Amino acid sequence: MEEPESPPTPNTLRPHHISLLMVIMLLYRHYPRKRFHPSFLIEVHRVLLEEVVEVTPPRSFPKLLEALKDAPRSDDEGAVPFFESLKPKYMDFVSVDHMTNFFHGASYLYVDHKSGEEADISRRSIFGYFCRRAVVSYMKLSFAGVSKLRHDYHEWLNGSITAGYEHFQRDLITFDTLLLKTHADEYRWAEPDAYSEFERGLATGDSNSASENLRRFFEQRFHEGSDSGVRQHALLNLSRMHYLQHEHVAARKFLTEAIEISRLAGDKETLQHCQGLLHRLPPKHKNHKPALNEIQPGLHPIEVLFDVEKLLRVKSEQPLSAAFEKIVQAIGLYDHWIDMQGYFLEDPEQWSHHAVQSIVWSAAGCEKLAVIEENIVTAFNEVGGDDNNVITVTLNRAYRRARQGKYQDAIAVLLEPDVWRGLSLHDYSQWASQIWHIILLRASRRGQLRQYNDLLKGMRPAGSFNPRDYFFNATASTTSIIRDPLYEFLEMRQVGQASTAVEQLLRALWHSEFQCRYGSYRTAIILLADVGLEFGMTKRCKRILEEIMPQVIDGDDLEQRALACFTLARCIIAADERSPDSIHEALSYLDIAEKDYATLEILHSLADVQFLISVLYHNLDMVEDRDTAAIRHLKTEEAMHEAAVVIAEDWIDRVWELVLDIGASLAKR
Repeated sequence: MEEPESPPTPNTLRPHHISLLMVIMLLYRHYPRKRFHPSFLIEVHRVLLEEVVEVTPPRSFPKLLEALKDAPRSDDEGAVPFFESLKPKYMDFVSVDHMTNFFHGASYLYVDHKSGEEADISRRSIFGYFCRRAVVSYMKLSFAGVSKLRHDYHEWLNGSITAGYEHFQRDLITFDTLLLKTHADEYRWAEPDAYSEFERGLATGDSNSASENLRRFFEQRFHEGSDSGVRQHALLNLSRMHYLQHEHVAARKFLTEAIEISRLAGDKETLQHCQGLLHRLPPKHKNHKPALNEIQPGLHPIEVLFDVEKLLRVKSEQPLSAAFEKIVQAIGLYDHWIDMQGYFLEDPEQWSHHAVQSIVWSAAGCEKLAVIEENIVTAFNEVGGDDNNVITVTLNRAYRRARQGKYQDAIAVLLEPDVWRGLSLHDYSQWASQIWHIILLRASRRGQLRQYNDLLKGMRPAGSFNPRDYFFNATASTTSIIRDPLYEFLEMRQVGQASTAVEQLLRALWHSEFQCRYGSYRTAIILLADVGLEFGMTKRCKRILEEIMPQVIDGDDLEQRALACFTLARCIIAADERSPDSIHEALSYLDIAEKDYATLEILHSLADVQFLISVLYHNLDMVEDRDTAAIRHLKTEEAMHEAAVVIAEDWIDRVWELVLDIGASLAKR
């Protein structure tokens, strides 16, 4: 389909244009340039450029003066008359004729002199274009338009922020502010304000405002054709909004319509975007596997990266090598987009595959590689924005730190203003949920079940939550063919019946090894060695633990290391029939386990380790060390009883109050 011509660009003379024109005239015509210090001139030109290019909302008159006065050497003798001339009493116009004379004089800024000298400002410079456009726009005004402009300018100088900035209803009959109407002035052409309001509504969670402003934006006149040709874009944006709000039925409905319209219009690129988003939606039927994207022209690399998320799901039953293959495809497709199809580099897209790689490496149990990928994302992206890559790696990094026992440090990282100040309401929900999960992780490890039931459960923000990740005897739907069998085994182990759940443990072990999820695999191996002791397989249990200890001992996961050291110590003692040498060897591992459990505040396991240490010292007739370990054990038992009755903690209340205040501030933007 042949694309219609772009609409003409109209220009409306606003009050701030007049002030900028006055500043330019003062700099280039009224005062010799040599009287100003070069540093002052550079800063004034920088302020003028910011205002002339109009990439940000215009400053009010007081703020414009303040920005100019902040320039270095603004208090020099040469700059004093310049600022004196910018006072409102000199900037205002006493009559329409006065304003007309001003614009007539402004035209000499870019007109060559009769003597052959060049004009003060080049006609094709940025300031030249600005001055010419302002003068031409003024010449088009009728007497009523000039009178209104003078009145609006007077009000604007006196502090009004709305005078002169209203939208005009452009039509050939009632639009009387222009005497000379060009083709660009016949209609009101498309403007981005409505789409800006749509994005604001999307960021603040106001779906009604977002939908209405999206409709207003796409109902505008984009070109002179009879068919706008943008309906598919409106439906695609509407579908994205519903997708972000997890309203998948509505998103699928609008996407289906957008796909049909894109096909009729021959819009292949929008069609690819629609199909890519459709493939992100959950399958209609529960047992169906999500569709993966095939590499083809027009497919966005981000859609291929999202396929990695589908392959990362445990129920996909695919090894992580398939996810890495998709990452390589996405990188190659992105390079093709830039080199062959001429798209521009964008930071969120350029570094997105590093964020995804950090998640895949973490799932594979390679935490150090995950940290490297996260550091790449944070090093090359701007902080304080709404980039989902930065938000994702920050949340993952904080939770990893919490799993290492640094709960308050992890929350402090998330409470940094650079983390939350640019969040949309959807990302805020994830951010608040992560803080809640960190608080819950600490409570579950300390055995504070009462705090969870009476306080934390009522505080839970929207977001994914599986109580099986934190507590035993929790009811939840089965979601993982690895974690659920492990959970069932741990529940039976908790009541001393681990030997009856070996089948579940072996099933989890097989799936974790096949899917290359070596973090879960190492945990299953440790538990297999633990249950093997009940069957008297002491030497075999010791051997399989010693095989994986090099992967565990570096402390990437302190909880896993503590469990491995505790289990290995028991295996060593049992395999060598409680010989003094075996007890001494076991004590070195028990010391590691005790320190790790103390760091993590897993009080129940810490008490078990300390009890075993005291028993071993007793067997070695080391009375003083035995008594010291016994005292530590008693203190841990007291801490367990105290933690069990705690409901509210002052620091948790203050943190959550701050989280709520941040949410209210973000919603009011």
